[in-house]
This record gives sequence, C-alpha cells and structure tokens, in this order.
Amino acid sequence: MSVPEQQAHNPAPATAPETVHEAAEAPAPAAAEPVPALPDHPPTSLVPSASRWSRLSRGTVLAIGAGIGAAVVGACWAGLSLAGSAEETFSTDGTLTVNGIGSGLDSGDPCSGTDGYSDIDFGTQVSVTDAAGTLVAKGSLGLGKETELGCEFPFTVDDITPGSKFYTVEVSHRGGLTQTEDELRAGGLAFTLGD
Repeated sequence: MSVPEQQAHNPAPATAPETVHEAAEAPAPAAAEPVPALPDHPPTSLVPSASRWSRLSRGTVLAIGAGIGAAVVGACWAGLSLAGSAEETFSTDGTLTVNGIGSGLDSGDPCSGTDGYSDIDFGTQVSVTDAAGTLVAKGSLGLGKETELGCEFPFTVDDITPGSKFYTVEVSHRGGLTQTEDELRAGGLAFTLGD
C-alpha cells in the first residue's frame, strides 16, 4: 500500500476550531482616594478603662478602708449589744411548801400534793408575769420532799425579762404572789399553801 493511499484511508485528525477569546475590557481604575492616617493611640472605646481604685490616691483608699472597717466594727458591736440585752435576763428560785400533808413520812422522803392539792407535784408549772400581766418566764416544781411543815417543792425560773415594776409568781392556778424585781433577783422565795 502506498503512502498516499494510507493517508486517504486515515483521515487527518480533526483539530478543534480555534476559539477566539476577546479579552473582557476591565473598567478603568477609579482614582484612589487617600486612606486616612491611623492615630498614634487606639480609640478610648477600645482601651479597657482603668479600675476606679487604681485612679484613687493611696491615702483615699486607706481612708475608705478605715471607714468600711469602722462600719463593720459598729455593726458587730450593735449585734452584740442586742444579744447582750437578751443575756441580761435573770433567774429566781425558791420553795413551795404544802402544809399538813405527808404525815407519817420520814423527813426527806419524796412526797406529792394530796386531796385538794393534787395539782401540786413534780413538774407543776411556775409562771412569772410582769406588771402588764404578760408571761415573761416559766419554770416548774422539782421533786417534793417531806419536811417538818409538810411537803416542800423547790423551783427555779430562768430567763426572766427585767424592767417591770413588779412581778407575779404563780404555781399552778393557786393565785399569784407579787414580788419586786430585787426580791426575785435575790431568790430564796418561800411560799406556803394550806394550814
């Protein structure tokens, strides 16, 4: 086969048509405006503000600290004063003797109220009221013991609020006996019931 025939059977490869690209025309650059110069320091809105304490003089800070300290000490003193007034309460003690009961018992034997005095016994309430009739403290009778006179019950009343002109001490519902504050503070009160 001759070369020309070979070429006739093998056509030349087709070439891609050439594409003509036209360069897009870029707009002409606008005249650049001048960029403002940056300040030597950043704007104050971007700078964290200094602490108020750091702006004060040392003497001012010390004066403020001393004022706060004095206020704290004053508050503590007032609190202790109020608490102290609650601690100024006082106590009293005494005995209640029910005459004529417990006959046949040896001296010092335990005893209780009998017959018309059955409400008088260990644990019976002793109340203290102030001049206005307000209950200010209460206690209770202790264990009764036989004496020569009858059955004697000791009692103690704590936390009596001071400041009343007089106080009334009452055991059970037996009627009260009036005492001054000094008499109550002295203690050693002796009450009797019965003949």
